[in-house]
Amino acid sequence: MSLSINFWGVRGSKPTPNKDTRLFGGNTACVKVVAGNRTLILDGGTGLAELGHKMKLNKGEKTADIFFSHLHWDHIQGIPFFQPLYKAGNSFRLYGEDKNPLTFKEIITKQMSPPYFPITMGMMQADYEFISIKADDVINLGEGIIIKTFALNHPGGCLAYRIEKGDYAIVYATDTQPILGARNNDFIKFVAGADVFIYDTHFTEAEYRGEIDGESKESWGHSTWEEGINISQNAEVGYYVLFHYKEDRTDAEQAKIEKQAQREYPKTVAAREGMNIIIGGDYPEKVVINYPY
Repeated sequence: MSLSINFWGVRGSKPTPNKDTRLFGGNTACVKVVAGNRTLILDGGTGLAELGHKMKLNKGEKTADIFFSHLHWDHIQGIPFFQPLYKAGNSFRLYGEDKNPLTFKEIITKQMSPPYFPITMGMMQADYEFISIKADDVINLGEGIIIKTFALNHPGGCLAYRIEKGDYAIVYATDTQPILGARNNDFIKFVAGADVFIYDTHFTEAEYRGEIDGESKESWGHSTWEEGINISQNAEVGYYVLFHYKEDRTDAEQAKIEKQAQREYPKTVAAREGMNIIIGGDYPEKVVINYPY
């Protein structure tokens, strides 16, 4: 038994496909997790379109549980271009939060309609189901897979996910400002002992405090790689994965940040499109990272 993680989109805010982002990738958030016979997809940014193209090439019917952290554009941009949704016989369950006065289903359906997009959800041939969830839910997917949720600190709200199967755990926590006070203690408990901790590292501490351009980012809803170090140390995670990079962060800058973070928390890696992490496979190490190049 093992868990497999594949990164299809690691960028924040907007896609940035250019020569300076090719190493780490320019697609927005999308992570695929395979747990036993189940496929889970975390967020539907532009990376979801790339994942869909890959899934289409594989024979047979496709099924997956798709969990949305929140519904800002960079986390849903890939839905209209996710090709498996257009094919009969495929089956998907979509999970996300209601936002008063709209339900999760109404929000997704609305953005998949004219004048925003010419194809409606009703025109898609796959079977799909919308499931509304909220913070502090515990979702039993069967086959020993448990999903737990936690409310992050982001404008409009955002959910972190903890995926557990047997003795293994992954925490996906994107789009959050540093969490303060007692809630931070709760978050550390939520993350505690995770084999892989994927965290919003949009800013550096200097950028966050406005020391670079004179503008504080303390209300923008994103965190720093330094804060992720603090959480990783207190929660004693296996691997700390940098994620959701600032849209104009170059490969050279991100590689430098990765090295800085590794000096403080050696088991740190910056997520790259195409990178694969295996937890509990047939390897001497519990966690194995396979780079795309």
